[in-house]
Order: sequence, then structure tokens, then C-alpha cells
Amino acid sequence: MQEWKADFAEYVRELLPEEPAERFIALARPAIRLSTTDEPEIAVGRLGGLPRLPEDVPWPRLRGEDGEPMEFLAELDCAALAAYGSDIGLPAEGGLLFFATWDTRAARVILLPPGTVRGPDREVPVPSPDRRYAEVRSYAEVLLAAETSPTWPARGHDDIFRLGEDFWDRPCGEEPWEVFADLLAEFEEAEGGRRHQVGGWSDALHWPVEAHAAYNVAGLSPDDPGFAEEALQWVNLLQLDEDNGMLFGDGGILIFGIRRDRLAARDFGQVISYTQGH
Repeated sequence: MQEWKADFAEYVRELLPEEPAERFIALARPAIRLSTTDEPEIAVGRLGGLPRLPEDVPWPRLRGEDGEPMEFLAELDCAALAAYGSDIGLPAEGGLLFFATWDTRAARVILLPPGTVRGPDREVPVPSPDRRYAEVRSYAEVLLAAETSPTWPARGHDDIFRLGEDFWDRPCGEEPWEVFADLLAEFEEAEGGRRHQVGGWSDALHWPVEAHAAYNVAGLSPDDPGFAEEALQWVNLLQLDEDNGMLFGDGGILIFGIRRDRLAARDFGQVISYTQGH
């Protein structure tokens, strides 16, 4: 068994009978979980700071060169991330810069191929004289470390429904009120709780990002025959939790989603942003 899955599988087998335990374990996907660090030698990216763009690459904006500037949120070092396992095919070299509008309704990801010559820290654009858009927020630079961790589908996923209506609420602790969902949440909390994440099952406070993309990008209804297949084509490129002064609603998360074929082609021009909050 893969090392990233071993502790998770052992924990689930302690709580559930063999048949549902093995079916649930089989649904697990590896993700690269990111957490803040003050050790540069283990960093795989950063939150915040200022972007270091090539001289000929303008600061991303919502619409054209006079549109609303996006906020710079994160940078990932693809070569450093290659040492960790996930279920998506990231580039093995180069870097990725992540931007989004202040309300996260639009996003842009810039791929920096290996050997890209970058300029100095790019200063944040100042508001236009007519104040058509708000001042662009910037965030302190914080380094990110990585580890490979298991992820699993949320309560409303079709594969979970197939495990039975009472799957999450199955009593499995020493006390009758201790149910599987709560004990699994304790395991996740012990592992560090919800963090920033590349790949894997994204958090689904409302709808999984895959279903959101099939509905809002491909225009398919959940009742359409091709809905499930289209949803399978989308992956979680990066999930950001609220951290470092970044807010995505009320206790929300921001997910950058991308279609598998575009990721394979290293085409980051159609990345979507999806925010979930309370």
C-alpha cells in the first residue's frame, strides 16, 4: 500500500466493518497538502508577496489592459512539488503563479517554463484616477511546505451514496453518539485539518468543483447523460484556505479548477475559480 494511504487505511479499518471500509479506502486520492513554514530549504512555494513576472508579461487584469487588476495569491515551484505525489499531472519543472479578482469571480494562472527570465518584484497596480476598481490588496509573503496526504469525497458525492444512506452516521466509537463522520474529522484534524492543497478531492462545502465545472462551464445539468463524465474531466489545481489575511467569504475556500486535457497540454488559459463559504 502507498505510504500516503497507510495511516488513513488503518484508521478506517479500525472503525468500520471490512466491506464498507475497503470500499471507502479505495475512494481515497493523494493530494499535496501545503502548510506554512519558516524553513526556506523545504519550501515548495509561497503565499502572497509580489509576483516576479517576465518583463513582457503584464499584470493580469479582468478585462483588457485597462481592466480591474487581479490579486496575486500564490506561487508554486513545480520542480519542488514533483517530489510529492498527487492525482494530477503537474508540470515537472517551472512555476505557476495564481491570481484572482478580489471577489474571486475570475482567476488567472501563469505558467513560467524552466529557464524563464523574471524581473524584480512587480509593484501592485495603483487604482485608476476614476476609481473604477478598488485598490488591489497585497499579502505578506509566507513560504509553503508540502506533504502527500489522503483525501476522500464529501458527504454528497455519488460514490458515498452507494455506500449507504447511513454511511457517515454509522456509530463506531465507544459512545453511541460517536459516528464515523465525526471520528474521521478528528483524524483529519490530527493530520493538520483543512489546509492548502494541490490535487485530490477538494473540500466540498456545497458542490464539488468537478460538478460546478460540468454545470457552469460545460452547461450540463446533473440529469444530462454526459454530466458525470464531464465532471470527471476536471481536477483541483489548487485549493486555498483562508490564511495570511486572505478571505474567501465566511470561512470559505477558493479552488482553481482545470480540465485534465488542458492541464496535460500545459494550457492554463481557461482555469476557473470557485469559491465555497458558509
